[in-house]
Parts: sequence; C-alpha cells; structure tokens
Amino acid sequence: MDTIATPAAAPTLGADQVAAYRRDGYVVVAGLVAPRLVAAAIEAISGLASGRIPARATEIAFEPGFDGAKLRPEDREAHIRKFSRFIEDSEALRAVALSRRLHRILDRIMGEGRELLQDMALIKPPRVGGAKPWHQDAAYFRVRDPGLVVGVWIALDPARRENGCMEVIPRSHAEGPVPHIPAEDVNLCTIRPDRLRPAERVHVELEPGDALIFHPLLHHYTAPNNSDLRRRALQFHFNQTGTVWTDLETHRGLFHDEHGAYAGCTVPKSKLAAGAAPYWPDGRKMPVVPVDDWT
Repeated sequence: MDTIATPAAAPTLGADQVAAYRRDGYVVVAGLVAPRLVAAAIEAISGLASGRIPARATEIAFEPGFDGAKLRPEDREAHIRKFSRFIEDSEALRAVALSRRLHRILDRIMGEGRELLQDMALIKPPRVGGAKPWHQDAAYFRVRDPGLVVGVWIALDPARRENGCMEVIPRSHAEGPVPHIPAEDVNLCTIRPDRLRPAERVHVELEPGDALIFHPLLHHYTAPNNSDLRRRALQFHFNQTGTVWTDLETHRGLFHDEHGAYAGCTVPKSKLAAGAAPYWPDGRKMPVVPVDDWT
C-alpha cells in the first residue's frame, strides 16, 4: 500500500503514487484534511444529528431497528448509519468536499474538470454499526465508463480493524465489473462470493484526516463495529466532466451474470433529462469549484 505524507502548502501525488493508484486501485494520502477542518466536520455531523443544524437538504438514515423519531436529539448520532446530500447544510462539510488540497491531488489522477457525484457521512456507531458487504461502487452508478469516477474516503476518527476500517482487495479493479447479488435494500447488494478473493484483503487503517482514494471497480468492504470506538468517515465520489450517464439496460451490459441477467446494484428510477446524473433529486450536475483549505 502506497502512503504519502501530504505537505501543508502544495500537496500533490508523485508519479509513483499515481502509478500505484492505477496498478492497485487505491492510494492513501496521510493528513489530507487539517485537524481544524476535521473537528469542524465532526461538529457539523453532530449538529445535523441533533437538529442543532437544520437538515434542510440532508438525508439521514438510521441503523436497522432504530426509529429516529423515537430517539432523543442527543441520542440520535449514536444510532445513525449514514448522512447524505449535506453539502448545502454545512460550510465545513462542503469545505472538505471542495478542498483545493484534495482537488489538486484528484487533478493528478483524473485530469482537470470534475463534478461532485455523491456526498455521504458514514457513521458506523459503536456496538451498533453494521457491515457494508463487499461491493464495487460502480455497481451503483449508471455510467458508460466507470474509470471516469473516483471515490474518496476520509477518516474523522481513527479507523481500525476493530471499529470497521475499510478493507480492500488490491488490483481487483483490473477484473472489471463483476456480478453482484442485488438486494431489496440496496445497501446489502454484494459481489457474488465466487468472484471474491477475501484472503488477499488489506485493512486500510487511517488516522483522522487521512484519505483513501480508490477506483470505483475496487472490491471493498467494512466490518461491523463491535467495539466501543467511534468510526466516523466522509465519503465523496467525483466524476470527470463529460461522463456519460446511461439507462438500466446499458448498465446491464457492464454488470450481468453468465445468463445475461442484471447483476448490479441500481434500482429503477423516474426518467431524467438526457445526460443527467441520477444521484441528485432534480438530476442536476454539481461542477467542482475548489475552495481554500482550512488550516
């Protein structure tokens, strides 16, 4: 695993790290997000959970078996599985997604010009957070060329084996799209077991502010959090400007089983304008305009 220390002034990836991303499907950048912004992001998550920060656009999903309406505001964060679409509700979380430091690095991997495809905060609370099965993120995105998408997973707490750090299978992205087993709950969609090599997994343990940058075809997983440790993380996906969005039938051409049946993780959605990204409710695109870093 290639890890680089990120200088505060002008972070970048060297040619060796770019090559490592292409070869292994991921690269780790140490200290990408400054401690001040990590603290502000944690405060924003807690504020959205309790209602202290109005969740006007933010969507909040609780762990199975918990009803947020029945929890006291101060208890909600300890039972939340995921936040999404929060960038319009929090300046700090938006600053992480649009960090100039981050996008200088993504310029090296993707080239210039990208859009924010997806924003999420993945909470995995102590003793409550469940597993996220093995999957490829591209199984969720109906794009013609998955290689034009990149994922960024940023630790806000120490991410360890015991609290559900990311686990990846190096070089698995080179196999291309593999069949998944769809599920009614799309969060449980998983790679078919005969296409996995779990013995080759690598546990990507991170410190707060460290980032895992990964290819959308990389096989990855997070275990349940059975510890007493928090494990909050931010995850963003970006697509290169000009990425072509397709329909379910075209996506089947990438994710299908040996009989030709659909084997991806998307679900039918209402019709969108031609070329629209389906993640945002109104089909709009979100061009990235980097902002100054919090230091």
